[in-house]
Amino acid sequence: MPYIQSERLIEVILGKKPMHRKFLKSTLTQLTDEERADAERYIDFLTAEGASLEDLAECYLTIVHDTFREEMFFKETKRYRFTTYAEAAAEVYDNPNYMRRYMIGLALSSFWWINHVQMRRFFNDCIPRHKGGIYREVGPGHGLYFLDAMSTTSFDVYEGIDISATSVELTNRIINSGHFGDFSKARVWREDFLTTKFAELADALVMGEVLEHVENPEMFLSRAYDVTTNSASIFLTTCFNSPAIDHIYNPESVEGLQNLVRRAGFNVIKSCIIPKVGCSLDQCMRELLPVNVALLLSKRDAE
Repeated sequence: MPYIQSERLIEVILGKKPMHRKFLKSTLTQLTDEERADAERYIDFLTAEGASLEDLAECYLTIVHDTFREEMFFKETKRYRFTTYAEAAAEVYDNPNYMRRYMIGLALSSFWWINHVQMRRFFNDCIPRHKGGIYREVGPGHGLYFLDAMSTTSFDVYEGIDISATSVELTNRIINSGHFGDFSKARVWREDFLTTKFAELADALVMGEVLEHVENPEMFLSRAYDVTTNSASIFLTTCFNSPAIDHIYNPESVEGLQNLVRRAGFNVIKSCIIPKVGCSLDQCMRELLPVNVALLLSKRDAE
């Protein structure tokens, strides 16, 4: 099957950044036909809304260039650039033009960066297919995990809550477009997860790439415990030594992260740890190289 839009967009990207060819082509050879079709469908959706391939290439390269800049800063200083939510919000979340480029670029990286592809695969393996009740996602961002959940599971209600107005708009456009299916059971709104008064406890809670954006991860996880049923499935992803303009929390180690979730009342059921390509976990932790982590959790009260 030809993936015309994807191939055209990749060529536009490589025309602007030829040195990225080896990286992109390496991931493309590892994708399934279904994953390539998902990327094609998402790009079709964006172009149907009026985005040009040139625009989408700039969104993707925003992530590439900004990540490289922040990696250089981290290498020199051994710390992330910002330490507070207010700093990240001023630079990213409250900047609609930048936030749009950032979210679309991240979405495309979910299809074309092998570490992001592996985390999405783990999510789709872990999310319960035939469970009812409430699916709740904190920080749906670009909306792809939310879309996967709505497309493959049987929850009665799908809720998304995000601090960014731009993220809420992007996810709602996916939901309401009809491009991906009928998602009339979904609702996404802008609010602070720490202070929202939910009417009911969630039967599944997803926190994809959120923990590294919060000032107090222990408080955040305690809140996650409070808003879920005892039998809930909880899915969490985060990263180590992975600087981005809006990352403010860098976990000390895999063991430290696991201890953090246990203190909040959760058990680790299953984990997916993805060191930088070509490196071991020990090397990454020793040399401050990036590691992605995804965890499937349950509440200890369920035992």
